[in-house]
Amino acid sequence: MKWIAIDPSVSLTPSISRTIDLIDVYFDKLPSTISSGYRTGEKQLEVIIDYLKRHGLYNFEGFNTFVGNSVNFKVKYDDHEFYWWQKGWSKLLNIGVIVNPPVPAKVLYDYWDWITNKEGKREKINKKGTEIGISNHMRGNSFDVAGGSNLSEKAKRVMRAYEEGKCFITNYRIERNNNAVHVDVEPLR
Repeated sequence: MKWIAIDPSVSLTPSISRTIDLIDVYFDKLPSTISSGYRTGEKQLEVIIDYLKRHGLYNFEGFNTFVGNSVNFKVKYDDHEFYWWQKGWSKLLNIGVIVNPPVPAKVLYDYWDWITNKEGKREKINKKGTEIGISNHMRGNSFDVAGGSNLSEKAKRVMRAYEEGKCFITNYRIERNNNAVHVDVEPLR
């Protein structure tokens, strides 16, 4: 690849690699780095922990007392059983930091999100109590392009690749909290 580098910590899958190879030409004269690819549940939990630290929530509801436990470890709160990380993760959603859980889990706090209703209109709904699934990163079908100081320009290039339909991109979004462009790709069949 000429314009896109891959951070050494990034794990790739064939689906991700195919799209990165094809999207490289769209980054002509704009050197860029892939900052994230395939993630395990443990890696997804590391992302959540990093966000909690960045937002001063590492101690939220005793979160830090359980760090080091497995993704599936559960604790009891008020006669309810939750994953040890679930309250911290839910708080991130509550403050507008969008991140998927390492295993499917219900949101414990208010989390307002936009949806398109049956009439095709956008409306805001509260997803408290809704189960959220794992990240597409954990399926091996997503990667992030680091934004650096050119986040908007990188998003435009991904958008052009998406619109031209030549790179197997199914969706993309700007992640301002992560300073990256998140790219979802078609899985290889």
